[in-house]
Amino acid sequence: MATLQEALAAALDHQEAGRFAKADILYRRILDAAPGHPHALHLWGILAALTGRPDEAAGRIGRAIAVTPDIADFHVNLARIEAALNRPDRAARHYANAVALRPEEVEPRFQLAGLLQDLDRPDEADEQYGALLAMAPLHAGIHLNRALLREAQGQAAKAREGLRTTLALEPAHPKALLRLAAMERELGRGGAALAAQRRGMTVLRDAANGVPDAGLFTTLGTLLAGEGLPEPAAEAARVAVALAPDDPVPWNELANRLKGLGRQGEALAQSVAGHGRGLVLLPGNPVLLNNRADGWLKLAELERAEEDARAAVAAEPGFAAGWNTLGSILMARGRAGDALDAYDQAMRVDPANDAPDNAQARFNRSIALLTLGRLAEGWDAYEQGWAVPSGRFPRAGFPQPPWDGRPLKDGALLVWGEQGLGDEVMFASLVPQLVKDGVRVVLDCDARLAPLLARGLPGVTVVARSEPLDARLTTPDVVAQSPAGSLPRLMRRRIGDFAGRQPPFLKADPDRVAELRQRVADGHGEGRRLVGISWSSKNAAAGPLRSIPLGRLAEALDGALDGPGVTLVSLQYGDVAAEVAAAGVSDPGLDAWGDIDGLAALIAAMDLVVSVDNSTVHLAGGLGRPTWALLPHAADWRWMQGRRDTVWYPSVRLFRQHRAGDWDGVLRDLREAMREG
Repeated sequence: MATLQEALAAALDHQEAGRFAKADILYRRILDAAPGHPHALHLWGILAALTGRPDEAAGRIGRAIAVTPDIADFHVNLARIEAALNRPDRAARHYANAVALRPEEVEPRFQLAGLLQDLDRPDEADEQYGALLAMAPLHAGIHLNRALLREAQGQAAKAREGLRTTLALEPAHPKALLRLAAMERELGRGGAALAAQRRGMTVLRDAANGVPDAGLFTTLGTLLAGEGLPEPAAEAARVAVALAPDDPVPWNELANRLKGLGRQGEALAQSVAGHGRGLVLLPGNPVLLNNRADGWLKLAELERAEEDARAAVAAEPGFAAGWNTLGSILMARGRAGDALDAYDQAMRVDPANDAPDNAQARFNRSIALLTLGRLAEGWDAYEQGWAVPSGRFPRAGFPQPPWDGRPLKDGALLVWGEQGLGDEVMFASLVPQLVKDGVRVVLDCDARLAPLLARGLPGVTVVARSEPLDARLTTPDVVAQSPAGSLPRLMRRRIGDFAGRQPPFLKADPDRVAELRQRVADGHGEGRRLVGISWSSKNAAAGPLRSIPLGRLAEALDGALDGPGVTLVSLQYGDVAAEVAAAGVSDPGLDAWGDIDGLAALIAAMDLVVSVDNSTVHLAGGLGRPTWALLPHAADWRWMQGRRDTVWYPSVRLFRQHRAGDWDGVLRDLREAMREG
């Protein structure tokens, strides 16, 4: 036993010194000699977590607990790993075990209460907070979390009382000040909200024995930004810079906060300048270089962005966020292969699966793979999108297990829509194959799409999305569920998997189609082609790059044919009446955003649809209408690279910019295609 203990101590020394391979060898030898040794299994599990293998870590520590279930530390560490794996139920269970074993310890109970709160088990969470306050009545964090719990339960008075108690214990607690200000604002007490914000500023100015602390204002700016208050966040960051003008950190924070004001050119330019000021104070700093690169990227100054990003990773080759930013810039330059190399490097230098930068790089890598047509790898990595803010958007409320692609003998499959309207349409294109394969489908969708999908998919139960969830989505006969964006991982792992399996699947109202065609054709002469056009994307990030001035598009199409020519019909959503009138384009008077069924009927009435990359392309493709999609140089992943067609919609033809911003080349190709008929 002494030899095993010495070996265990030596393995732990290696582990704590970062000599992970040597530690692994010793743990394996110990377990060969003493299978089931609980402490060796526990420490071996921690080693797996440290080297980016959380599932293995959970399995090893679980084995240790099976042998020796009464060691609280085992349960605490397993709970942390389960939480990192986004398995809060399991994490809560192990924290509860640790609490039962060591009820006097505050931290495991505090973590348990927070998880119960996140799991929407408010009564249990409140019980734990009550026990915590009996143990640690002066713990500001407990009062704060309980206040947030009560706020979520609609107990405004108790929540405000808890926030005030938090501030009595910790007057400079930024989160409590912000939540109190937000609560006062939501309750219509604008004066009280303003007073809370001003108190925050005053408290911070008076902190640190009367010495103004720029770091506190930097923290306040970050928290204000997290609360969705970009203007006050920028104000706090400006105070920090004024207090410490020779410190690069506040300049970096100010630049980040200015980015948060939106995509306005002036704010972004100021942001870049702020990072530049930080670099004057701290030349060659990789974080500042990386942040300025991100600013240049948002300003579409891609050469400067790439220069800064490459300088950042040259200064710190192990800087995962820098490699990730470089990858995003290369994607924006239309170089998906090079971007993939950068994302791969980000993961090599930061292999921990649960690291935020790593999760973002993994998701970004999936987009590069899909752009390159490497579908099997891409769809597998696309599942990382649930872990990042810029990825996929989870929805709660579906109790069924995830579908694994195997036949469902008894019961239906719930397919639920995710992301934007165009994404919902695109992923719904796989539903006809499910029906053909004998799967009974219940399809959750944007309410605006429900009539179209119900007509086009008569064998499918189409449920318009609502709040609260429609009861049909959780009836006992629905035995499995899948987000729509996860279907391709099971059904379209190769380009060839699309062939012959993407039929039109939307169906417009035939009466509205006939009425709208007659309406837009009247008064324009016989024999004219009806060409529906959409020229603008409202996508917050990529919209400006995808959009083309209406006048340029209309001129190109109007002058493309001799003889009767074309009648251009607006399919554009948004307030564009004046723009349409000025360009002489026919306006059918539809609400092209709210009345999607009407827009689909109008699309179906057209001889041809010409659109930039927005939801109109997806609707037209889903209807099977001849469609020409006009794409920027760095097109969205779904259109892949170099293709003139798209695997998603056989009726859609792609026209790509030859270089960034080159709509002239696209319009030349468009005119030539019109002449060819």
